[in-house]
Amino acid sequence: MLVSNASASYAGDKPPNTVFHDKVDGKIFFSPGDSRYSGVINYNETYTVSFSVPPSGKVKLARLYIYWVWSKDGNVGVYPTMEAMDASGVLKEAANYTDNKGFVGLYDFFSGVNVYDVTNRVGENYQAAIKNADANGSTFVIQGIGLLVIYECQDCPPVEYWVNEGADMLYADYGITPGMATSKIYFNGDVELKNIKKASLITAAPSAGYTASGETAHNRLYFNEEEGGLGSFSFLKELLKLVFRYESGIWSDVYFSNDIVQIGVDERDVTNYMKPSNNFAAVQDNHDYMMLTNAILYIEENR
Repeated sequence: MLVSNASASYAGDKPPNTVFHDKVDGKIFFSPGDSRYSGVINYNETYTVSFSVPPSGKVKLARLYIYWVWSKDGNVGVYPTMEAMDASGVLKEAANYTDNKGFVGLYDFFSGVNVYDVTNRVGENYQAAIKNADANGSTFVIQGIGLLVIYECQDCPPVEYWVNEGADMLYADYGITPGMATSKIYFNGDVELKNIKKASLITAAPSAGYTASGETAHNRLYFNEEEGGLGSFSFLKELLKLVFRYESGIWSDVYFSNDIVQIGVDERDVTNYMKPSNNFAAVQDNHDYMMLTNAILYIEENR
């Protein structure tokens, strides 16, 4: 399945959407394993990542995310022709999300994430490999691979989770302001605040935090904070917080990566910022450059 909008830009116009929302007595695991920047992958060349997966119980859901960039045939942007494999054989693609900068110019190549369901395949020492399968000569670069595993186990606490996926390129440049380069992620539904033991938010954004000059990158994460719109009406915003009894979270420079490890991953406690319904997060670029791909909200409930 290819998931791609007609429009594309460096603005937050393709936020990750919820593809799974459920409850389980279990745990959540997300990791980029030993991912490294691949460099250009030519025909028949292979890129491999290994994961140490904790033995936490029966696997309810497992998703493998292949983060790719610079997919091209010569100087023309194309979708990558890749083959994903593990020890059990070739994987079948479950979804594909793409974005590009969306204006005429040099290097307007596609970036994206290919997703595979590995629920019945993942184990404690899991390894995935990607091969360039295009004999016609197109190439691509892999920034890394992410693995999400949701377990169910009898002695684990009840957990409600939202899994959001997508590919939203964000870059506050070329006429795009930081406010425009903001991707807003929704976790719709009602929540019993009194039942929350702990709420956690995981986000993943390839390229986030990396600058070739080594300077501090600029990115920001919001949780239940109206960065725009109501954000300009501070009195009304604070009144709503008092009425609905919630706080909002704002954190700067949450992602860190370098020229080798290029997947920015952040996990943080958002327990004190939960609302009784329709919680949301937002990721903003301020001359950093990133592709927001994953957002997972999970709530550990009291028994």
